[in-house]
Amino acid sequence: MSAEKRKQVSEKGTADSAKKRQRIESESKHNARNGIEQPSIKPIQQKSVLAKEQPAFPRGGAGPLTLIEKKQIRAQASRDAVREAEGEDLFGDKNRKAEDSNDSDLDLGEVDEKQVFAKKKSKKAKKTDAGKDADSVHIDSVSHKRLADGSLLLGRINHISTRGLTVALPNNLTGFVPLNAISKQFNSKLEKALQNDSDAESSEVEDEDDTDVQKHFKIGQMLRVAVQNTSEETEGKKENRKRIDLSIQPDVVNRELTRGMLAQGITVQAAVVSVEDHGAIVDIGLQDGTTAFLAQKALPKGWASQDLMVGSVLLCTVASLSSKSKAVQLSADLILNNVAKSASPVDAYLPGTLVEVLLTQVSQDGLAGKVLGLLDVTADTLHSTFFRDKEAFSKKYQVGQKVNGRLIANFALEDNKKLAFSVREDLIGFDGKVEDRLALSSVVDRAQVLSVVHGLGIYLSLPFEALGFAHISRLSDKTVDTLSEISGPYKVGTEHQARIIDYNAIDGLYVLSLEKSVIEQPFLRLEDVEPGKTVKGTIEKVLIGATGVRGLLVKIASGITGFVPSLHLSDIVLKNPEKKFREGMSVKARVLSVDTDTRRLQLTMKKSLINSDQPVWSDWTSLEVGASTVGTLIKVESTGAIVQFYGSVKGRLPVSEMSEAYIKDATEHFKIGQVLTVHVLRLDAEKKRLTLTARDPSTITKNDTSALSPGTLVSGVVFEKSSDDLMLRLEPSGTIARLALEHVSDGSENKRKSALEKIRVGQKMEGVLVLEVKGRQVVLCNKPSLRKAVEEGKLLKSFEDLVENKIVTGFVSNITDSRVFVRFAHGITGVINKAQIPDDQAELPDFDMKPYQAVSAKVVQIDYKGATPRFWLSMKADASASAIETSPPVQKLPVTDPEIVNPVDESVTSYSNLSVGATIKVRITSVKDTQINVEIAKGIQGRVDVSEVFDNMDDIHDRKRPLKQFSNKQTLVVKILGQHDSRSYKFLPLSHRGSKNVVFELSARPSIVAGEHSAVLKMKDMKVGESYLAFVNNVADHSLMVNVSPAVRGRIRQSDASDDLSLAANMPRNFPVGSALKAKVISLDVEKNHLDLSGKTGSLSKTLSIDDVSAGDIVAGRITKVTERSLVMQLSNDLVGVVNFIDMADDYDLADPARFHKGEILRAYVLQVDKPNKRISLSLRPSKILSSGLDIRDPESSLQNISVGDIRRGFVANVADKGVFVTLAHGLTAFVRVTNLSDEYLKEWKERFQKDQLVQGKITLVDKDSGHIQMSLRKSHVDGTYKPPITFSDLNVGDIVEGKIAKVESFGVFIVVANSENVRGLCHRSEIAEKRIEDVTKLGFSEGDTVKAKVLKVEPDQRRVNFGMKASYFGEQAGEDTDEDEDMIEGDVDDEEEEDEDISDGEGVELDLAALQKQELVDNESEGVSIDLNEDRMELDEKLAPAKTLSVGGFDWFGMPETTKSTAKRPAEGFNDEAQVEKSKKKRKKPEILIDRTGDLDKDGPQSVDDFERLLLTEPDNAQLWVQFMAFYIDLGDVDAAREVAEKALKSIGLAQEQEKQMIWVALFNTENTFGDDDTLDATLQRSCQTMDPEDMHSRLASIYIQSGKHGKADDLFQTMTKKFTQNPKLWVNYATFLFDTLEQPARARALLSRALQALPPFTHFETTSKFAQLEFKTKTGVPEEGRTRFQGLINLYPKRIDLFNIMLDLEMKLGPENADQVRGVFEQVLSRKNLKPAKAKPFFARWVKFEKGLDDERRVEEVEGRAARWVREYQKTKGDQS
Repeated sequence: MSAEKRKQVSEKGTADSAKKRQRIESESKHNARNGIEQPSIKPIQQKSVLAKEQPAFPRGGAGPLTLIEKKQIRAQASRDAVREAEGEDLFGDKNRKAEDSNDSDLDLGEVDEKQVFAKKKSKKAKKTDAGKDADSVHIDSVSHKRLADGSLLLGRINHISTRGLTVALPNNLTGFVPLNAISKQFNSKLEKALQNDSDAESSEVEDEDDTDVQKHFKIGQMLRVAVQNTSEETEGKKENRKRIDLSIQPDVVNRELTRGMLAQGITVQAAVVSVEDHGAIVDIGLQDGTTAFLAQKALPKGWASQDLMVGSVLLCTVASLSSKSKAVQLSADLILNNVAKSASPVDAYLPGTLVEVLLTQVSQDGLAGKVLGLLDVTADTLHSTFFRDKEAFSKKYQVGQKVNGRLIANFALEDNKKLAFSVREDLIGFDGKVEDRLALSSVVDRAQVLSVVHGLGIYLSLPFEALGFAHISRLSDKTVDTLSEISGPYKVGTEHQARIIDYNAIDGLYVLSLEKSVIEQPFLRLEDVEPGKTVKGTIEKVLIGATGVRGLLVKIASGITGFVPSLHLSDIVLKNPEKKFREGMSVKARVLSVDTDTRRLQLTMKKSLINSDQPVWSDWTSLEVGASTVGTLIKVESTGAIVQFYGSVKGRLPVSEMSEAYIKDATEHFKIGQVLTVHVLRLDAEKKRLTLTARDPSTITKNDTSALSPGTLVSGVVFEKSSDDLMLRLEPSGTIARLALEHVSDGSENKRKSALEKIRVGQKMEGVLVLEVKGRQVVLCNKPSLRKAVEEGKLLKSFEDLVENKIVTGFVSNITDSRVFVRFAHGITGVINKAQIPDDQAELPDFDMKPYQAVSAKVVQIDYKGATPRFWLSMKADASASAIETSPPVQKLPVTDPEIVNPVDESVTSYSNLSVGATIKVRITSVKDTQINVEIAKGIQGRVDVSEVFDNMDDIHDRKRPLKQFSNKQTLVVKILGQHDSRSYKFLPLSHRGSKNVVFELSARPSIVAGEHSAVLKMKDMKVGESYLAFVNNVADHSLMVNVSPAVRGRIRQSDASDDLSLAANMPRNFPVGSALKAKVISLDVEKNHLDLSGKTGSLSKTLSIDDVSAGDIVAGRITKVTERSLVMQLSNDLVGVVNFIDMADDYDLADPARFHKGEILRAYVLQVDKPNKRISLSLRPSKILSSGLDIRDPESSLQNISVGDIRRGFVANVADKGVFVTLAHGLTAFVRVTNLSDEYLKEWKERFQKDQLVQGKITLVDKDSGHIQMSLRKSHVDGTYKPPITFSDLNVGDIVEGKIAKVESFGVFIVVANSENVRGLCHRSEIAEKRIEDVTKLGFSEGDTVKAKVLKVEPDQRRVNFGMKASYFGEQAGEDTDEDEDMIEGDVDDEEEEDEDISDGEGVELDLAALQKQELVDNESEGVSIDLNEDRMELDEKLAPAKTLSVGGFDWFGMPETTKSTAKRPAEGFNDEAQVEKSKKKRKKPEILIDRTGDLDKDGPQSVDDFERLLLTEPDNAQLWVQFMAFYIDLGDVDAAREVAEKALKSIGLAQEQEKQMIWVALFNTENTFGDDDTLDATLQRSCQTMDPEDMHSRLASIYIQSGKHGKADDLFQTMTKKFTQNPKLWVNYATFLFDTLEQPARARALLSRALQALPPFTHFETTSKFAQLEFKTKTGVPEEGRTRFQGLINLYPKRIDLFNIMLDLEMKLGPENADQVRGVFEQVLSRKNLKPAKAKPFFARWVKFEKGLDDERRVEEVEGRAARWVREYQKTKGDQS
């Protein structure tokens, strides 16, 4: 009741006293000021009056209760007195209904004490009841339905994950807090962490800890939460899952608070802003900027200052206020029982606050009361603890009593402000302890029923004084209808077995289930599943990918589903796993890994793992060296493999540890998915590094190779022998070593094999050479020559043994055209150049040497530069040691400063003049792309790097060839920078002289030559942002390597090469080696010697970040990844964007990721930037990048520009049970119902639609409020030919309709009207024909037959309609067909004996039909089996389209049954001649002469088996007759007999008649295709290939598959053919045509070309490529632009093939007049070619003129004719000049 109405009532009440009226008016005004409820999510607009009242003086006369509280107590006492006098129970008003909350304002004010003590009891009781109803407050419980956006609740954290917080809410509710709803400070830290992803490793660790949610919160922590969203999620057939999204941000949960509302005991939520020495500064989210301080001593119990982190959120109480400043002192210790007693506004009392409640109502529903006499609060049975002990409850709580309670929720949907509170002790004195008395998912054997709540559930007592609740739906597997406290299986005191499902920390209850199925269930939660545990499950779904079955989804428990990858389906590779695994099948599996954060469960079904009793390695801490178990190889490389165990445990198995025998390449012996038994070799549990071995454990400790050194002789015993090696166990260490066949002995391969055969297992071998020791692998050699070299000291064991002129012995490791490599012990390798090989051997093949041959040579040169020395050998006898010893050492310094001979600069007389910084003159000897080679003096060379020639870009005349302006013998003035080695390019000291490899590094830059000495620019001198001249040194795939100085080399990414993106598309052409460009440093790492530069100018050169990009920008990027649905483009080092397939083109036909290539540089339009998630959405639409005015076939759609009737195209997003969802644009999805998918009836309609399939439809519904869109894919809707279906109201008596027979009964037929909403009716037998019919089923009608009928009667109300089919109903419309039908009906009435006689005479067989079938079968297969393409036209054979099928007694050669069969006519043709005569008599009213036609049987063809056999005796090679014979048996329904005829034909037809046999095989293919199965058809194909051309047989079967609509089988057969018959170009072209036209998979067709060119001989490449290019023009799924690209490639490769232009012109002209520009471009290209003869040019000009005339463009015609004249004149002039 509003204040105004209340005021009017008070004025009209004449019986009331003035005092009472004055009191009511005063209270009305008070309520008007305080009774207006403000929305919970808006700031408080109005303060309570109580906020202005002064608190009671502590020593005055003020009492502890206010006037309102006293009045409440008096009213309640009066009501209790009346109820006790009447003997009413205290809880006897349980059926009381809640009154309108708007009237609650006057409940207490309208109670009059006189009413209580009235003389008449009836009046007194009546008035007391009225007062009772008015004062009562409905006690509500918090539920999902009562929550709304903005609702506030008290919650406790029960789970912390990387994605957010899971919070327990009152009354068994659970909510989720995402990361972005924690606090503003935490969001800032997240954004900063994302921006600093590329920082150093140390900072990354710090950032990771700084954003770890588990470090900001603790399990069990109390928080105030605000509801952001509530929803219900449906998962298939499962029950709805209720989801509650929450926020704990202080500015959200404290939204109703202001600075003036704060008082001691009021709770606020605070976020840590900074951590100080004695506490933390926190943000409480008030709009006026009030700050607060949380002292360290006021932290919750168990918390320390180090537990506080910036961004953490805590629920605090106001400890003290300062009137002088805005600072507020808080306390986070909720156990202190800080009760809010001050007279704050009621809006300040929010969930979490501890309040004092004056009880106004105590009942079995709970408690109700008031706070400060103004705020209604209630506690339900759970939070009032009524359910525990009702008697104790009634004694503990009385009306008028004051109790402490903590507010737990507000009811946002209530009209008046009302909150829920709890009197539970653990919430009032909250200590933050986490309940861990009972484990979740555990089973309690004896749980006693404590209380029963009717219709809701039962409360049970559990061990350790815990309490639980079981909902009524979880009491039994069967439905429980009612519950009773005193009877039934769940009465109070009964004990039950229960399982703990969950625990709610706010309610203090365990959630239980008494269902037997739940108790016996192995797992309830994903956390219960342990890696390595064996489980049983049911296959939910078989996942099919592009390469076949990619895995299984296996349900192991309710709500728990695991994934079995294809690798773990079986121990062996399954060829057809989809045949072995079916949905619903029960399987046994073992848990591989469990990830609770991502909710992923991985299983294995390998029997070797499931049945293994080896230990389960799922924890790194449980591993130890020497332990063994089984594992799965998930990655195999030549050097080793990765072994997967359980959980996150993985290890590396080196190739040397895979076997006792030597293994060179692991991929040759092991495969992915193989299960091995391995042992721990080395373990580092902290770093999670594990090295494994598969060798015998007993040999692991024995095989110590540390004591062995290469070049020593050892002995050992052979314990294993194979055809190519021996395994020895060396003595005395027991180390295992390998002796390969190549090193068994000297001599030829046969000698080595002979020596190997003589060695036996167990034999001891003495003096074997240790050649190499690689880890645990020991390589031996038994060559006598090398063993002798060891004894003589000629075998090199280390580089220290290298001495010039020393004779050494080794073996040949490799032979090239110019040198021989010789290997020694320890892998040391030397080189023998061809010049050092004896002359008699130098010209022989391989220098008359063989690999592993022992050779002796002399060390002639040693180069100690580099990491390892290099040395050269000589086998020539004249390479004497004396000659080499007389030459000075390479690095020996001269004793004196020698003079310089013939210096270019006369001032240079000695080496002392060539000091760093000296300016000299030099002479150019050669000019390269990147340097100038100069001569300083005779024998002294120098080099000027291109980076040391120019000071700035203006000095360069040609950017691509900067050094072009210099020439040989030109003199330059240069400054010496230093020396470097010509091989290693390392700078050397100037004292390093006398070496022929030393080159002076010079500079010709004018600024350096003119100035003082300047050192070479080094990377440490450079800074980010500075610009330098850079010169291309090398062009890589996606970058340029440039030189900034002789000592500094950097990289420029392809996307950063230039502002002009077109230049970056062809970097070798636009940035050749040596070219110059201005580059800016964008990143620099001196320690790693890494330099990144950019060739872009201005702001474009900086590295893009997420802050630099905004929607609408045009950016350049390089494609780094191409997926089936999107492209990933790299925009900068740390920034990538994604292009969805709907944004790839303005025409969805071109929206194919296969059109793009990895590494391609493109411009893109920025659609959306998601900075928090660092995601960028891009678009490649030309209309976005170039101009919005371009023609757009598929425009971007939005809810605003789409309307009903629009024709739109989109991609299938999902195929559901009720229809198909089609993506039209971003965030815009249309729904297509099943009925609107096609005009045709689709039984298996889901198979017709696949994800990402392009479809076109018409918009039928647009609801802009809800965003719902519906569309129709029916072709009739899209084309506008749609006709609404016929309804009962559309039918009128007398209408002629067409329909199909739905059912045939003896009394008539039921007809369904065509194109109707299932309008069906009965045609009674009396209305079928003029004569009486007893049984309609004998007339030959079949379901599906098309008939014409007349509407005789319509009853729309009862949805009945009667039809008639008499011929008289249609008049002359039926024609002769009607007569034939009538005659057929008459004939059916005749007795069966006449039918048998007639059929025996042979007149019941369709003679012409059999012949037609034979002829059509042969014609179809002889013409249609080979998908031939004619020359350049390449028209696809029309027979590939579904051919017109043959009707032979219901048999169809192509397996496509007709909808209208002629079964009704067949009995009529079996009538005798008398029936024919009788029919004619009725029609013509005159007799007809009977004629004997038995003599015409031969003329009409064979009519019986005897006829066929008689004719085949005379013509056994007539394949057409044999096929006709097969068709005869098919007509009779005897397929086996038809097969026998075919087999007999194959035996009877002569061997030379291949064409005739081919026809038989084709007919047999058709028969098996229609009536057989895959096995019989495959067997027939294999048999045909034994006698016929296999390729021809495969081609004909493929044609049959295509014609019969079995496109999948045709595709499989084509794939088989491309592997068997690779040399036939026509096969590849036919397959491509099939992919383009039939399957509409152009991407596969284009990819087929590269396979074809690899398989076909080179001379067929031109024609094959040409035909593939033509398919792009001629097929409906082809892209002409792709064809043009292929033709241009052919023109570049074959410039003389002018005929290509004619083919291109034919194709371009067929595209229509709108393609005129492309046609003119082809003419321009061909006529601009050089060396084009007039004889070839004339036809092109004539054709061009004809083309322009066809377009009626006279101006163009004149231009072409003028151009032809000019071409002739130029040609004549050129010819005259040449002569």
